[in-house]
Amino acid sequence: MAKTQDYIYPLFKLTVNNIRRHPVINLISISIISLAMLLLALYFLAYSNVARIVSVWRADLRIVVYLDDSIDVERMSELKNYCRELDEVIRFNYVSKEQALENFKVTLGEDSDFLSGLPENPLPASLELFLDSEVADVDDVERLARQLQRQVGVDEVAYGSHWLQQLFSLLKMVKYFGFIFAAFLSAITLFIVASTIRLSLFARRETIKVLHLVGATRSFIALPYFFEGIFQGSVASSLALGFAYTGFRYFRFWLQLQAPHWSIAPQLKFFTALPMLLFLLFGTILGIAGFLLSTRWIRQD
Repeated sequence: MAKTQDYIYPLFKLTVNNIRRHPVINLISISIISLAMLLLALYFLAYSNVARIVSVWRADLRIVVYLDDSIDVERMSELKNYCRELDEVIRFNYVSKEQALENFKVTLGEDSDFLSGLPENPLPASLELFLDSEVADVDDVERLARQLQRQVGVDEVAYGSHWLQQLFSLLKMVKYFGFIFAAFLSAITLFIVASTIRLSLFARRETIKVLHLVGATRSFIALPYFFEGIFQGSVASSLALGFAYTGFRYFRFWLQLQAPHWSIAPQLKFFTALPMLLFLLFGTILGIAGFLLSTRWIRQD
């Protein structure tokens, strides 16, 4: 036990001394690593919020089937059964002509008074088909719309083709390019971490050579810098999270001021506890990895 303490205490003391004696190098290293980690945090924050908002939009994915006024009860029942058996449809609502007019009045609000002078209800009955969120391609929606359009008693099928094109394009971008970009940004961050730690080791090369000459083992020489890499990575990732949170709060507040009636602002969420802990762990691992890539001065004989 005494031998362990005699070994750990000098390592701890040497680590603290390295940090205290080279505050400028540590400050530069932590600042650069914090900037890289901030970019990574902002990306993952944007990615998680985009994925959440897109999932909400997908849950509201629907096709509206407008019906002929001449459709009879028997054909209506057959059409409902047909829609119920479609794999892409999770549920559907029947909207009568009267309900469609009431919904339209609610949408118009105070401007709905002119509808009272209409001789008859011009709006058709319809079926609102809510699609499975696992529908992966706009071509599947278009195929389903054409299939419904050919059914007897259907007057028109509407599904917001332009909106769907934009939605599925966003989905593909998030799915296929999101993690690629994250990996690329992580590699850049690792390179920055390795470069800054290499600079720190280069500045202390004379001290390392002296330790070699007096018989210090490589592990004894390396461990203080290893702990310093952990220190830099953890502090930098903590600072990055703090700046990311500040920027997130400011952006959400600004968005609410600019578009108070736009419902997207309340849906924006910051990281929960587990992602924050994983991010701190990731920053610490980057500090360790950067140290392992930057130890050529320690490996010198």
